[in-house]
Amino acid sequence: MAAPGGKLHLGFVLPSLTGGGAERVTLTLAAELLERGHRVDLLVGRLSVAYREAIPAGLRLFYPWLPLLSLREEWELRRHPALSGRAQAIPLNPMAAAWAWWSLRRRLPGLPVNPKHAALAHCIARYLRGERPQLLMSGLQDADISALYAAELTGRSTPVVVSVHISVGRDYTAGQFANAARLYPRARAVTAVSDGVAGELRQSLGLNPEAVRTIYNPVPSATIWRLSQAAVAHPWFAAGQPPVILCVGRETPQKDYPTLMEAFGMVRRRRPARLLLLGDFSENYQAGLRAQARSWGAERDLEIAGFDENPFKYMRRAGLLALSTHYEGLPTTLLEALACGTPVVSSDAPHGPAEILEGGQWGKLAPVGDAPALAQAMLETLQGDHPPAEELRRRAAWFSTERAADAYEELFAKVVEQTPL
Repeated sequence: MAAPGGKLHLGFVLPSLTGGGAERVTLTLAAELLERGHRVDLLVGRLSVAYREAIPAGLRLFYPWLPLLSLREEWELRRHPALSGRAQAIPLNPMAAAWAWWSLRRRLPGLPVNPKHAALAHCIARYLRGERPQLLMSGLQDADISALYAAELTGRSTPVVVSVHISVGRDYTAGQFANAARLYPRARAVTAVSDGVAGELRQSLGLNPEAVRTIYNPVPSATIWRLSQAAVAHPWFAAGQPPVILCVGRETPQKDYPTLMEAFGMVRRRRPARLLLLGDFSENYQAGLRAQARSWGAERDLEIAGFDENPFKYMRRAGLLALSTHYEGLPTTLLEALACGTPVVSSDAPHGPAEILEGGQWGKLAPVGDAPALAQAMLETLQGDHPPAEELRRRAAWFSTERAADAYEELFAKVVEQTPL
């Protein structure tokens, strides 16, 4: 169903709203599209919401419902001011989900259909039949595959745009890669968050070059700057304290925290500094990081804090933000740090860091997995070898929300226009 005034009715799909960059990016884009008068729905595969304050007013949230889901979490979510009357459950029928799995196996012979993806596809298909959005856009592997499965279940009547946020060759499992190679060509369009990701999609999946388009992630610089002004009570940020190296991420081998810890140990042997990690880390993983810091005599200078929906208040006050990742798509945390005027140091990982930093113009790059090089880059940055804060903020502003929304609006209008009624 079309939104009034010639605007579009859009459906977005994500696995969840846990604390990742792709999830925050999707909410940022949704907020801008809502502001422009479009009707925007978001369907999540799991009722797990970390970015509660970032949910824009006017967004309708859909989620699968089973009696085994946490009723307390559902109740709290329904009470969220931005979702008052806008959070809707889609009952998940186990028998119908099993039928969807069987149907997909029959429609797509030889493809490894994961029952989890089939169950989410069943819910997405119910959403498509009931709400009839003009276009569906998915983000992250599980949502991409499930959305394209749902299109098969509904006769491909709703065009699907797949948004790829990561290196498919490095991050996808064998099953996900097989699904992507078979299913992504069936999407009406595929967006990539960086030129590096776009090139990999064309080469590794053999996608039509004209079907793949780079649209950089939106960065709400003004909002980030406003949130960065919030007070920080942490004693490490008091006047006269050693500089804080900040890392914002999640527990995954992709982020290569062991290299970061080794590099920090080398920094600590040459000057006072502290390392603050923001994100959800298991107790066992934390113990391993602390043991590594202890081996360098730096355990007292390491703190592992939990997830914070507003990391920007720490970013603005940090000596630098460090990213030691093995691979990326377009690392949002680098863009957010630049929007705070904070110097950054990153591994030169595929893909994204070099594109954001233009080969090192806006922050130092170190080879992937090279702790001595990363340590040297951090030392030089802490000594003041970096662009001024205002120049860093101007670089972040180039990745504006308005620019990204313009590109998506153009793409969505073209896809909808070319879709037969």
